[in-house]
Amino acid sequence: MTNFKNGLGINLKLIRKARNITQEDLAGIIGIHSRQLSKIETGEHFPSCKTLEKLCMALDVTPKELFDFEFLINENEGVMTGTDSTPVVQARKSAKDNVYELFPNKITKEKKCTDGIMAKTAKNLNKPVFVEYFDNKKISKIVVFYPDGSEKVVLNSVDVEAKQNMNYMLKEYKKICKDKAATDFIRLALTALHSNEDLKKLDNLVQGMKLARGIE
Repeated sequence: MTNFKNGLGINLKLIRKARNITQEDLAGIIGIHSRQLSKIETGEHFPSCKTLEKLCMALDVTPKELFDFEFLINENEGVMTGTDSTPVVQARKSAKDNVYELFPNKITKEKKCTDGIMAKTAKNLNKPVFVEYFDNKKISKIVVFYPDGSEKVVLNSVDVEAKQNMNYMLKEYKKICKDKAATDFIRLALTALHSNEDLKKLDNLVQGMKLARGIE
């Protein structure tokens, strides 16, 4: 049976990497030291309930997703830890013919990355293979290919962009969260997306700000 602390740590690291967030950035967002987060990811420490809640909010996942250890098939606790012979490969999008090409790796000698090739690779290894797809040096999606021929999209391009936007806004909001006027403005801007009345209030507020700054 997979060690509970290790399982959480591995899953947390997988999700964090899928969101393109560094340990330092995530630790800063949830208010803990990066060394503490590192120990959580390695299974050395188990987070408190408050830290777990902050992790779920920062990563935009449910507790169920955070504790989903489904990918730890055959107790492969090396997945995404960078240890042992973990089957993780990376593929980059080719600018020429719009296909994904595999980075040099020790898992397969194939040069192109297709669903069929990765499914065959997982079957030959008898282990799930994680494929990180890059577009312009940024992760666009992560897919897990299983030995039985099935596959699971861990993260898609829409999710990646949404998480990047969320992380940016979280970091920026942290800078002004103690400023009541600034937070009230942001709240109004958010509700204005769905309310015509609040949209008018926002427009009046913006016009007032322009007048105060001498902007026409």
